[in-house]
Amino acid sequence: MKALFLIPPAAFNARGLPIDRVYGCNYGFDYKPAIHFLQVATFAQVELGWQVRFLDCPAEGVDEAAFDALIAAEQWDVVLHWSTYLSAVEDLEAARRIHARRPGTRFVFMGTAPTWKPEEFRVGDQSWCLLGEPEHTLRELDEAWRGQRRLEGIDGLAWFPPGGGVQRGAFRQLLDVTTLPMPDRGLLLGRYRANRLDVHPITTMAVSRGCGFRCTFCCTNAVDQAIELEFKRLQPTYVQRPPLRKRTVEQIVAEFQDIAARGYKGVEIADNIFTWGKKRTTAICEGIEPLGLHWICLARANMLHDAEQIRAMARAGCKMVYMGSETFDDGLLEDCVKEIHVRDVVQAVETCRANGVEPEISVLIGASPNETWSTVYNSWRMSRRLGTRFVHFSVALPSPSTEMYDQAMHNGWFVEGDFRPADNAREVIINLPHLSRAELALALKLAYAAQYLSPAGIWKQVSAVRSGEDLLHKARSATRLLGFLAERTAQASSSIPPGRVTPPSA
Repeated sequence: MKALFLIPPAAFNARGLPIDRVYGCNYGFDYKPAIHFLQVATFAQVELGWQVRFLDCPAEGVDEAAFDALIAAEQWDVVLHWSTYLSAVEDLEAARRIHARRPGTRFVFMGTAPTWKPEEFRVGDQSWCLLGEPEHTLRELDEAWRGQRRLEGIDGLAWFPPGGGVQRGAFRQLLDVTTLPMPDRGLLLGRYRANRLDVHPITTMAVSRGCGFRCTFCCTNAVDQAIELEFKRLQPTYVQRPPLRKRTVEQIVAEFQDIAARGYKGVEIADNIFTWGKKRTTAICEGIEPLGLHWICLARANMLHDAEQIRAMARAGCKMVYMGSETFDDGLLEDCVKEIHVRDVVQAVETCRANGVEPEISVLIGASPNETWSTVYNSWRMSRRLGTRFVHFSVALPSPSTEMYDQAMHNGWFVEGDFRPADNAREVIINLPHLSRAELALALKLAYAAQYLSPAGIWKQVSAVRSGEDLLHKARSATRLLGFLAERTAQASSSIPPGRVTPPSA
């Protein structure tokens, strides 16, 4: 089977910017390898014996004209797409162009968008959707193509019978992640950078699936969003998330070694949480310390209080830890079942900074329906007071995999009646009881402006520049930020009644 794993040119989406497919909820200010899609490509190559081409058009500099020339010159048996909510439009456009040129091509879609609404992903007469976790469903679909089984009875598959409509298989039981092959980064032909790492080239890494916590708003990474969508089908009401599954310490160290051997200098670990226990984290760090890699990861604030563990991470090359503070109000944290307190975030920032790892915090405006201008201002003040180099701001996006989606549907928060794909670092699709859509949008812009356009904010970014290429990359990110801040700000603020945005006196 000759297979093309395709990320289309950015020109195929409305913004003309590459869409992030690692976390799956925004365009992002930098662009990273779609690690979960690479994992499926490697599975197809190693386990199914397919001949695989992984084409990441934005990373390889393949524009619309080059793409059209490529599909005119080459033919594949099957083209596969990793479709987030935002990327569905560009993925379907690419598939339709290929179908028009090569009508016999098979198309396979996987990810959040086709798991949510597979009926929208029919291209020609040979289209299939892998729902939730894709690898083992792809194996059985390959068997069906070879005449070894029927489509009926394949769990986790959606297909389109000749008479019309869509058929969905049952929920697919989750696989053992320790049986997956190591992602083959030799398939990546593009080059990647990340704002939060001062080295390049960089790659991404994902060594677990699942989370173990149940924050109401949380858009986990892209593969877990799709898995959670399917998992919700098993529950009449939202009760819990799928179980956490982790690769072994030995597997993780071996993957780091492979990354270093391929010449990468930095790694962004995209697991929802990387620091699962001091003993495990320390063992990983001891195994990778000699490699000299720089890496960043995500963790919960209450997992970052142990100074000895943080020092081990720093010695192993950890440069930054991203933690979701979301808000600096304990009542709002309780509303969204975050299971941490403000003091946990403050202690985590102090512990990381004192022991050689730079902390980054995330503020999610509107994570609780009880958010007000007073609590928003308080989060801004605390963010500035903590003084981290990066603060990630976004507005809550109740995606269909979350409990907040159920709340939004029940309470009528969606502006358009239901979820629609949106970039939660730029767009707002809800009204909350105390903050309108326009107010939430303005709060997001003001937060970014205060954090990154102040003299202190500008100096923090400029002082991190290490080369001319690094300066160029940061300048491009800054241009995107300025463009976002300029979008419809006056229009948004004019729709807010006078006095609503006045800072509280306290």
